[in-house]
Amino acid sequence: MLNLLEQHPELAASITCNPVVYDFLQNSLTDGLWYWNLLQPAEGWVNAAFWQTLGYAPDQVPADPAAWRACIDPTDLAAAWQRAEACAQDSSQEFDLVLRCTHHEGSSAWLRCRGVVLRGNGSSTPWLMGALFDVTKEKYKEASAQEVATHYSSILSNQSVYIVKTDPQGNYTYVNDFFYERFGCERDIIGTSSLLSIVEEDRPKCLEVVIQCFQAPEVPHQVILRKPYRDGSVKSNHWEFKGILGEGGKLTEILCVGYDVTLLLENLQRAQHLLDVTSQQNIRLQNFAYIISHNIRSHSANLTSLVQLLSEAKGKEQKTMFMQMLATSTEQLADTIVNLNDIVTINNNVSKPKASRALKAEIDKTLDALSVLIRQHHITVEVAVPPALTVTVVPAYLDSILLNLISNAVKYRALDRPAFIRLQAQATPEGVVLTVADNGLGIDTVRYRAKLFGMYKTFHDNEDARGVGLFITKNQVEAMQGTISVDSEVGVGSTFTIQFHENP
Repeated sequence: MLNLLEQHPELAASITCNPVVYDFLQNSLTDGLWYWNLLQPAEGWVNAAFWQTLGYAPDQVPADPAAWRACIDPTDLAAAWQRAEACAQDSSQEFDLVLRCTHHEGSSAWLRCRGVVLRGNGSSTPWLMGALFDVTKEKYKEASAQEVATHYSSILSNQSVYIVKTDPQGNYTYVNDFFYERFGCERDIIGTSSLLSIVEEDRPKCLEVVIQCFQAPEVPHQVILRKPYRDGSVKSNHWEFKGILGEGGKLTEILCVGYDVTLLLENLQRAQHLLDVTSQQNIRLQNFAYIISHNIRSHSANLTSLVQLLSEAKGKEQKTMFMQMLATSTEQLADTIVNLNDIVTINNNVSKPKASRALKAEIDKTLDALSVLIRQHHITVEVAVPPALTVTVVPAYLDSILLNLISNAVKYRALDRPAFIRLQAQATPEGVVLTVADNGLGIDTVRYRAKLFGMYKTFHDNEDARGVGLFITKNQVEAMQGTISVDSEVGVGSTFTIQFHENP
């Protein structure tokens, strides 16, 4: 400062004679001082604080007195000169500008310059006395804030996502143009309840997410909600709700960002439908294999027995009887094979293979197919099923179920007493209930309860037992949304109960 006063005695005179200049210097805690000749702009002076603010060490300060000019942006320097000239013409104007400067490291720095225009005693040369303040941090913060504001503004005006704000009560306080356009809302939607624009069935989900926003604010909560579009369609939208806290830590608004996921959900539903169809088809193919390996064997055994009896028959009358029985058995086998086609038919409606069947007629057909075995073993069969009673089933499955249960009753009959098989059925509010009871060997249900309907599980020592019959039966009953259970006691017999649900 002393160096400045020695070089510019007019400034010393101004400080001595002009209290404004003295107060300016006295009250300015500066990051630099600047003294500039407005008539000869190349002439000027800056103090050591100026260079220090711009990152120069004492031994790095340029020797050229005019070196300070290179540190200030030329455009800003010209603006400063014009402003100072205006202040020289009109003392009522203030000099207050922000100058862009180049830091010693090459980065940008900003210095705010507040100054006064001075003239020494008897001198007409105007000089600018400027106090410099480092506002670099403030400028960077301002730029960052502007960037955030620009980014936020771009989000709000986004034409691919919906931006909605509501107050804590759920009333609209802001919606972006994209929301207005897609949903066909009027501008007077502001202040109305956002809940009313949601499909009624989805409103409980929306309220649940709003409660989560209160319980865990500043954390995104996701939900899919349906809204009616301006074209009358209903679209599904994925929303992210976030409770925004204001002063005092209280929730002041809820920010909602959403986008259309209707096509995505439709594709997922199609994929799930295809998966369901494929799963059902796999079940049918699996049952096809089971029936081929197990049920056809029963028909084959019956035919083999008939052929043997036919070869041993004595007399025309006996041969005629066995030929009729053989014809009936082959017809039953043909029906079974035809019904198998339903299992492997590919269609989009997994319930389509079901059809209505008279239960007693189906039982009689199965008994006819097994008539040789039943007669051979002198088994009494009782059927208490109303002729008009129908069930809605997959025909091949019903054929397989009846064949399995009745043939098992024949196969596992007790040899120490006359055998009987009793079939009963009745309609109930839940559907048709069929029971197949016998007085055969019985099963230890306490011991085998968990394995009873398992695959390859056998409970007796019969040579032809394969352990797949009950597994097939349970699988097929459940494939038709039915249920099967068993009550059995060793040495007493078994009763199988099947519930057919009427859902064609």
